[in-house]
Amino acid sequence: MGEEQTQQPSDTFLFKRLLAYSLPHKVRFITAFMMLTVAISAEMAIPWLAKIILDDVIVPQQFEWSHLIGLVSLVMLFYVIPALFTYLQAVSFRHSALLVINDVRKQLFNHVLNFSISSFDKISAGKLVSYITNDTESMRDMFVSTIPTIIQGSLRIIAIFIAIALLDWRLMLLSLVLIPVLLATMHLYRKISMPVFNGVREQISNINGRINESLQGMALIQAFNQEKVFKDKFEQENQRWFEFRTKSIAIDSFMLIPLTRLVSNLTAAGIVAWFANASLTTVVEVGTLYAFLNYIERFFDPFRQLSMELRKLQVATVASKRVFELLDEESEQNRYPQERVEISASHDIEFRHVDLSYDEGNLVLSDVNFVAKGGQFTAIVGHTGSGKSSVINLLMRFYQHQKGSILIGGQPIESLPEIQLRKMFGLVSQDPTIFSGSIIENIDLSHSTPDKEKVITAAQQVKAHRFISRLANGYDHQPGHGGSSLSVGEKQLLALARAISHQPNIFLLDEATANIDSETEEAIKKALENLQDGKTVITVAHRLSTIKNADQILVMNKGKVVQSGTHDELIIQAGDYRDLYLTQKAQEENEHQNSILGLANANVA
Repeated sequence: MGEEQTQQPSDTFLFKRLLAYSLPHKVRFITAFMMLTVAISAEMAIPWLAKIILDDVIVPQQFEWSHLIGLVSLVMLFYVIPALFTYLQAVSFRHSALLVINDVRKQLFNHVLNFSISSFDKISAGKLVSYITNDTESMRDMFVSTIPTIIQGSLRIIAIFIAIALLDWRLMLLSLVLIPVLLATMHLYRKISMPVFNGVREQISNINGRINESLQGMALIQAFNQEKVFKDKFEQENQRWFEFRTKSIAIDSFMLIPLTRLVSNLTAAGIVAWFANASLTTVVEVGTLYAFLNYIERFFDPFRQLSMELRKLQVATVASKRVFELLDEESEQNRYPQERVEISASHDIEFRHVDLSYDEGNLVLSDVNFVAKGGQFTAIVGHTGSGKSSVINLLMRFYQHQKGSILIGGQPIESLPEIQLRKMFGLVSQDPTIFSGSIIENIDLSHSTPDKEKVITAAQQVKAHRFISRLANGYDHQPGHGGSSLSVGEKQLLALARAISHQPNIFLLDEATANIDSETEEAIKKALENLQDGKTVITVAHRLSTIKNADQILVMNKGKVVQSGTHDELIIQAGDYRDLYLTQKAQEENEHQNSILGLANANVA
């Protein structure tokens, strides 16, 4: 999605690909088609019956009432049959369309779930939401309205030409001239309107993205008084949408109804003139004239309807193009092998001359080399932007390194299937995600029905059981959107319990203690000590006091590992680690002194 395709798929190709989704439901569509055929056949018989009543009964004024009543009853029946079968086919088409779009949405969302994290860097969450909801809804309109209209129109035109040919084959041949004129009009409409509809859909996605970005950052927007800035940005996007919509209204207003209606009226006038001329030399039957005018009026109905549906078809074409581009984005599952790979039981992790760039330009990791022994506690420290979290990103295979190799248990990370790799790791990030649902559902994500015993054991290991038990509904408590009813420390403890519940071989902690209080930090330190019993732990640490007991500390600076060793080894060496440690220690002492002075001043007051 991030890169423009060199060759855009044709509308015909998109249409065929979209129709392929209807194949699993072809029986429903065929049934609807048959009911539509019955409805149109009955509808097309009405003008012919009216002709018989006019020419054979009413005009000669020679009829039996029973005959007339029979014919009128037949006409009424032929009005009821189309109404009934039109209703049935509409219900069938709509239900089938819902099944198709249900399949598309499920496939699309499942595909997005398997995207690489780098894919989400290229497209905003708001646009993704627009693709999955708005664009699939536009595709639904095509199955509900456009396709039935095309089928219905085609059947009507065939039936009308047969009826006109039976009435007068010369007029039928003249009527054929109208088809190229109407098709040329429709083609011109598509050519003019397509860029405009592309613009409308793109701006809707941009507006959704802008709204999503603003809502997510609302606290910062208000904190920095940026309401006007974001308001102006939104108005710019909205103004572009308004301009595109204005153009589309102008195109629709001229090329849809008025143009076909003009051709229809001119044709009707021509037929009347034809019969007027014919009446000079022969008798013209009133019923025949009525049938001709009625059929010609019905002949233009499909083109009027299709012209009105062209807008939906344009929207559906643009929408399907964007949806299929999303579906064509390669997923993580397709990128790597599917068969399980045997790895060593130690789960050693090794980086060999690894380079990483997020933008294919600036290296965030450069020639990184280290070995994290299985069953040991390895810490990664360094200044902000030194590349610490990028190591975690590579291990989780959120991003692909450009150079070097990464080995897990002696096997290249690229050779491991996605499920096997992710099962190995238990990830705890700096900003833990809390999903909608209960506490127990947030801790045990691996089962549709959470294992409460396993969840409680995991919560006890990280000292989270105490605060959970104090909640109104305990483990069934609903923490609200994003965990709004929980503190930052409580959310972090839940994330750690979630990682333990996952039962991984390797724990990855990405600055898990960066934004928490000292009490929660102490709880996490004790939890880490419990985890180290035979488990591999790799933690990106902000507070160096939490990693003094690490078996190995890697010090990073500007994307390189510049020091490695234990705390006792590094603290006596001149370098980044000692500088970081002494700086943090001085800050902690100042904070301690300030808190004592603040308490003393409060007592004096």
